[in-house]
Amino acid sequence: MTPEVEAAVKEVEQSFPGCRVEVEPDSDGGAFVVVWDVSVGPTYVPETVWVGFRITFQYPRADVYPHFFDPAIRRKDGNALGEGFSNATDWRGRPVMQVSRRSNRLNPEVDTAATKLAKVLEWVRTK
Repeated sequence: MTPEVEAAVKEVEQSFPGCRVEVEPDSDGGAFVVVWDVSVGPTYVPETVWVGFRITFQYPRADVYPHFFDPAIRRKDGNALGEGFSNATDWRGRPVMQVSRRSNRLNPEVDTAATKLAKVLEWVRTK
């Protein structure tokens, strides 16, 4: 992993205390990251899921996008997950629900892997 990717992983670990963070380096200097036991709030069942994403070797000059959620996530009210969620797909050999929240005005000094995950989670919680 590049030093920037290593620093991003450490920031994710520090920003999500109580969550287990799995990291697998990719072959290009980036990393595949899965954060376990992330709260998505009372709108969903289960309320706690895992979220995965890839930090590429271009980080911090590249967006951390998309994010992949535990495919078990459902709305408690039975409604569809809605805009921004894909139909079930596959990521790294596991079934996932893709959440697409792209950063259109990426600022590498502010838009870190940890802040992006926090923004995606806040968006999911408020849907």
